Amino acid sequence: DKRAAFLVGVLTKRLLDKQLATRNSAPFRSKLYGLKLDEGRLRKIFSEAIEKLAEYNVSYPELQSLTSKALIEAENEGWNLSKDELSYYFALGLNLGGMFK
Repeated sequence: DKRAAFLVGVLTKRLLDKQLATRNSAPFRSKLYGLKLDEGRLRKIFSEAIEKLAEYNVSYPELQSLTSKALIEAENEGWNLSKDELSYYFALGLNLGGMFK
C-alpha cells in the first residue's frame, strides 16, 4: 500500500509536468483533494491520470504496470495505511517523481 500510494504520486507528477510543459499550467492539481486522500480517492486519481495522459498521447507503460500491480497487491492484502499515511506516501511520490526516468 505504501508502494501503491507512492507510485500513483509519481505517475501524477509525470502528468502535472506534461500539463505544465504543454499548457503552462497544471489543472489536474485541482483533482488531488488537497492531498487528503483515502483508498477510493487514490484509485480515482490513478484512473483519471491514466485517462488524462492518454489525452496528451503520453503513456508510461512500465510505471503504469508497476503502479497497477502495487494497487492490486494493496487491495488483496488490505490497506494498512491510515489516511494521513496514504497522503504522505502519495506526496512523497509527487515530490520525488521527477527523479525517476
